[in-house]
Amino acid sequence: MPIVLPTIDQMEDYLQNVEELILSSLSAATPDLPKVSETISRLWQDVLRHSPQAVPNSLKGLGAFEVPPPPPPPPPPRSFIESTADWVADHPWATAGLGVGFVGTGVLAGYATLRFGRRVRVGPRKHAAAASSERRQVVVVLGGDSPLGLPLIQDLEKKAYIVIASVSTPEAVEEVESKCQGYVRALVLDPTEPEMIPYFLRSLASTMSRRFPITAAGDPHGSPTTSLYVHSIVSLLSFPSPNTTPPPAPLEHLNLQNDYLAYLQATHVVPLQVLQALLPLLRSTPARAKDARANGHGRQSIVVCLPATDARVGLPFAGAQAMSAAATLRAVEILRREIRAAGYASGRSEAGEAMRNIRVTVVDVGAIGLVNPGDHLEELKHVVGEWTPSEQAAYSTAFTSVLEHGSHQAIRRRPSDVADFVDTVVGVVSNGRKSRGGLSDSPLRRGLSSAYELVRGDRIVIGAGAGTYALASYLPAFLLDALLNIPYILVSARNALLPIPPRVTTSVAPAPPAPAQPRQPLAIQPAIPEKHEGTDSDPERDASEAGSEADVESNEGYGSGVGESWVSLKSKQGERGSAAGPA
Repeated sequence: MPIVLPTIDQMEDYLQNVEELILSSLSAATPDLPKVSETISRLWQDVLRHSPQAVPNSLKGLGAFEVPPPPPPPPPPRSFIESTADWVADHPWATAGLGVGFVGTGVLAGYATLRFGRRVRVGPRKHAAAASSERRQVVVVLGGDSPLGLPLIQDLEKKAYIVIASVSTPEAVEEVESKCQGYVRALVLDPTEPEMIPYFLRSLASTMSRRFPITAAGDPHGSPTTSLYVHSIVSLLSFPSPNTTPPPAPLEHLNLQNDYLAYLQATHVVPLQVLQALLPLLRSTPARAKDARANGHGRQSIVVCLPATDARVGLPFAGAQAMSAAATLRAVEILRREIRAAGYASGRSEAGEAMRNIRVTVVDVGAIGLVNPGDHLEELKHVVGEWTPSEQAAYSTAFTSVLEHGSHQAIRRRPSDVADFVDTVVGVVSNGRKSRGGLSDSPLRRGLSSAYELVRGDRIVIGAGAGTYALASYLPAFLLDALLNIPYILVSARNALLPIPPRVTTSVAPAPPAPAQPRQPLAIQPAIPEKHEGTDSDPERDASEAGSEADVESNEGYGSGVGESWVSLKSKQGERGSAAGPA
C-alpha cells in the first residue's frame, strides 16, 4: 500500500493547532507567557538554522524573530594630551589668562630674587647706619622697673627707638640705664605718690630736648633739625605689684579706704593721669605723623597691658585686682572710641589727621616668664587670722582650698617666654614692621601687617592662660560661674567623704596680728593733706624751685635720671622723727 505524504498546508495546519494547544495550556498554567514565547522563538530559530530550506521562516502568530548583533567594542581611553588639547580648544580665554598669570609670576619671582639678594648684601649696612645716625621716635614706657619692663626696653632700643622709662625708685634708674646702650632714659615716678606726676612730666619734656645717646660727649642739647617726638606710650603700671597689692581676701573684708584706695591709685588713677598729660604730645605734630606714615614708620599708638585673669574674668578673693583692671579697661575703651570719633568728625583737617594716626590697644597678659608666687602659703594662711569670726566661718574653707590648689597665683600652667610678650608689644608699637629678625620694611610686609592688624583688632592676648580666659569671658554668666566653682565643688565632695572634716580655722586662728602692721604704710591719705598744705602755703616758692631745677638740669650734663625726677622724702623724714622721738 503506497504511503501518502501530507502536504505542506496540512503540516502548517497541524503545527498551528499544536502551537495553539501549547499556548492555551501554558497560559492556563503560568502567567509568564512572554518568556515562553521567547523560548519558543529561540527554538524555532535553531530549527530554521539547521533544517532544510523548505521549512517556513516564521510561524504564524509568533511573528519574525531576529538575533540581535553583538554590541560594538568600547572606544580606547583618551590620553592626557588629547584631553588637554580638547579643554584648551573649548576654553580659549581661560587658557590665555592662565598663560599671562604664569608668565607674570615667573617675572615677579625673578625680580624679587634679585632684589632680595641685593638687600642681603646692602640692607644690613644701610639699616645699621640709619639706626645709629638718627633716632627721633620716642617710646615712653611706664613701669620700666617691672619684671617685664627691662626686656621690653632693651628690645625697643635694639629696634632703633629712644626709650624714656619711668621707675619707682632712684636706685632703679642706674640699674636700667647701665644695662642699655645710651638710648634709654629712666625717670623716677612712684605710682603710689601722685604728687610726682608734674615733676615727671617736666623731666620728660627736658629729656625730649636733649641729644642721644646720653653717653656721647659734647653738648647735651639736640639740634632743632633732629627734634624728638613721642611715637608710642606703653603702660605696665596696671600690673599688680607686691608693694601695693592687697593680700587675697573676700570682698567683705577688703579695706576700701586704705588698701583698695592705695592700689586703685597706683594701678588705675596714676596711669590714666600720665596718659592724659601725654596725649597732647601725640596729636601735636600732624605733619610729622604724615611723614612717619609716608616713610613706613606706622601709626602712633597707646598700649595698655592688663592681667588677663583680672581684666577678662575676675577670680574669687582677688577683688581689688579685678575691679582696678576692669576700670582701667573701660577707661581705655572709652578713650579709643573718643579718638576715633574725633578723627572721623574732623574730616581732612590737621587735627583729624593727627587723631586718626593714634591707635589704642589693650594687651591681656597671662603667665609670662618666671611667675612670682607672691606670699608664702603659711603667710597667706595667717591672713585669715585678721578676719572676723563670722568671715572665717563663711570663707575660710573656700580660701584654704584656693591656697591648696594654687589659685591665688592666677594661672597654674607653664608660663610663656618673655620674648613672646616683648615681640607682641614691639609689633604693636611698630605696626608689625619690626620683627625679631631685624629691620625689614618691604611693601609685601606692610600689606600683610595691615591685614594682620585688621584681623587681630585692638585687643590682644599673650601668655599662658590668656586665651582660655578670653574665651571664657564670652560664656554666659551662669556657665562661667559653674566652671569657676568646680574646684570648690570637688573640695566639698572630698570633705564630705572624709571621716573627720578638716577644721581650717584652728590652723590659722593662732596667727598673731603682727603682720597687719606693715600694711599701714600703704595708706596715702595722711600724706596728701600735708602736701596740699605745703603747696597752698607758698606756691611761688615751688614755682621758683621748679625753674631753678630746670636750669640746673640743662647745665649739669644729664648724668642720671635721678637729677631730673622728684622724690618725696616726707615719709622717710616722718619715720626718722618717730624713731627719734622715743629715744
